[in-house]
Amino acid sequence: MIKNKKINFRIILIIIGVVFLLFVSKEVKTVESFSNLAFKPFASFFSEMGYWFNDKTAFFSNIKETKIENDKLVNENLKLRFQLTKLKELKNENELLREEINLNEKVDFNTEATLIIGQNLSQNRRVVYLDKGSRNGLSEGDPIIVSEGFLIGRIINVHTTTAEAELILDKNVKINAEIQEIGIKGIIRGEFGTSVAMEMIPQSAEVREKQTVITSGLGGEFPRGLLVGYVEEIKMSMDKLFQEVSLKSPINFNDLRLVWVIKSDT
Repeated sequence: MIKNKKINFRIILIIIGVVFLLFVSKEVKTVESFSNLAFKPFASFFSEMGYWFNDKTAFFSNIKETKIENDKLVNENLKLRFQLTKLKELKNENELLREEINLNEKVDFNTEATLIIGQNLSQNRRVVYLDKGSRNGLSEGDPIIVSEGFLIGRIINVHTTTAEAELILDKNVKINAEIQEIGIKGIIRGEFGTSVAMEMIPQSAEVREKQTVITSGLGGEFPRGLLVGYVEEIKMSMDKLFQEVSLKSPINFNDLRLVWVIKSDT
């Protein structure tokens, strides 16, 4: 009898254990289901936020890289343009030198090539600055010419490595000149810093348009035969005692760059 009771008690314990296990298993699944139900929206939200953030980070990173590449291309383009400009400038200077270098073969002058590095335009003045000076044998009063011997001015101040020159357009310039075709002499002067005129021409002189005006050589300041310009307009002086002519020059004074200084022998 006692033996049967022990068996029944064991059976009851086994049943209780099975029921407990089933209950616990069910509760765990219920908790898991509840947890999944409660946290699933948050997990989904943060997961989507993560993907969005990664996409945006990659997008802005690509923009930054693209900007860096564009900046590099722009800088390279600017460098290439600068190099091209330097090559063009060198080409232009070489062509200019080739054109002007023939001057030494055509005139018997001791000349020095120099570049105009600046200018001063004020109060009817036309003054330019040269990149050579006394170190190169330049001195005050030296004539300045271009091309086939066209006179454009003279040096008025000299420094060791630079010089100052006034163009024939300058109001202070006065040059002994001659109308070549008729041998009539007069004085060249600048007008308003923009043009050149020849005055003190006798009334009896038969002056015509397009006649050639050259330096006469009188006074020894300029050698004879430098071309100044051509007669363009003829009129009487204000006192009616002389003729005056305005001259046309083939030289564009605004574009002057390379000029030649006729150096004195001293």
